[in-house]
Amino acid sequence: MTRADLPALLEFDRACGAVDHPRVVHTLDMLEEGFDAPTFDPETDSAIAFDAGGRIVAYGEATTGSEASTLVKVRLDGKVHPSRRREGIGTALLAWQEARGLQLLAASESDLPGWLNAGIESKATAQRALLESAGFVPARWWLTMDRDLRDAIPEVELAPDLRIAPFADEWSESAREVINDAFRDHWGTQPLTPDDWGALVRLQSFRPELSAVVLAKREDDSEDVVGVLGTMINEAEWEPNGFRFGYIEMLGVARGWRGRRIAQALLAHTLRALRAEGLERAVLDVDSESPTGAVGLYSRLGFRELDRSVTVVKEY
Repeated sequence: MTRADLPALLEFDRACGAVDHPRVVHTLDMLEEGFDAPTFDPETDSAIAFDAGGRIVAYGEATTGSEASTLVKVRLDGKVHPSRRREGIGTALLAWQEARGLQLLAASESDLPGWLNAGIESKATAQRALLESAGFVPARWWLTMDRDLRDAIPEVELAPDLRIAPFADEWSESAREVINDAFRDHWGTQPLTPDDWGALVRLQSFRPELSAVVLAKREDDSEDVVGVLGTMINEAEWEPNGFRFGYIEMLGVARGWRGRRIAQALLAHTLRALRAEGLERAVLDVDSESPTGAVGLYSRLGFRELDRSVTVVKEY
């Protein structure tokens, strides 16, 4: 792939997405951020196929994460245009992805476990069947949950030494550290580097004014970030979902501050902010086996299961 391919790749991606993940719509800046990631080399990590008329019929990539603290992960993302499926293109593409993925694992100097992994939405049944036939095993299920903003939103009070503030540049690096601290024991999660974090908060869909941090006051009146909630709004996803919504991209509380209703307060605050924005629902994704009991937290606050996805893995 080259940068010049990105607009056509977006059109191709949306044609595939209408079948495989209709609720999720990617944007051009998402593709651009992925292309510019420091760990991605389009010369070696991507493969793109065109038909005789110059239209994209298949695309695949194998990309390693920026950081490896507990395992070395290579993510495989591949798709074939719906009009060209069942011709063997996907099988050939997956074989290339696996070969490249193994090269990336072999190039690592770490002695940590290695994974080739791919995420699959519930409707992408053919993609899942192909990966499982190649030896990939379903390893973790994720729940997409939504919450009607017309329903009553509880009042959640914080202790006097805590306050909620809008997300701002001055809190950004501390927010990244809190998210890394909160998720360091979660399944498959590796730390977000400053580059990873920058790629996220630079997206046009990231809404700092609808995102928030919880600040804890020190004795010298300075403040520390102890909780973070990040919100995305991608209007391209409203029509296929059938409602206007804000997406809760991340929610984390520093370990030493758990048990003080910080997550509940951030969620209640954000639900009110989304409702004031004129939106109808809040949506999020959560690990179905979250070690912090996140599914229960969201359920108690009125979220319900909307869809599921799965991560399939080959371990080395």
